[in-house]
Amino acid sequence: MHIDNITDKINGELQNYVRNGLKLYICKDDNFNVYIFTIVLDEERLNCNWKNIQNKVALDFQSNLEKEIELWNIYIVFFIENEIKEKELKYKIENDHYCARKILIDNIGDIKNDEEKIKLQISKKLFDLKIPQPTVAKSIDALESEINVIDPRLTNLNQINNLIKQYKD
Repeated sequence: MHIDNITDKINGELQNYVRNGLKLYICKDDNFNVYIFTIVLDEERLNCNWKNIQNKVALDFQSNLEKEIELWNIYIVFFIENEIKEKELKYKIENDHYCARKILIDNIGDIKNDEEKIKLQISKKLFDLKIPQPTVAKSIDALESEINVIDPRLTNLNQINNLIKQYKD
């Protein structure tokens, strides 16, 4: 999927954030566009500014879109150079549904001026869908082994379920 930087299309008060590194990317589909705002911040600036950024995106950008599908295809990706210490903040931001889906990618290092790395991260996070090929297990043990590789907690659930069955019998 091709991603273009169209930061020059940002108007209104969002321009203040452009001076501080806000960028706008567009991913064109046949019938609609996906809009991705990105900004690199430290945790303190994130905490102080994320609501203002989303509000300005809603007012100055989203309100000017005409296609219904495009209203729901806006993303704000916050790149945080270091690891976020306040995990509740990350949860709060990513689970806020107003205006756009918000994604935090922390511990990313200095990518402010690395256009290709930013596009790569956007592509990996939003568009790279890896659907594994289905496999046919030869036995229950083989299936359990494959499940254990994917997520060991799932086989633990099966073991717990077996213990419950044994207890009931």
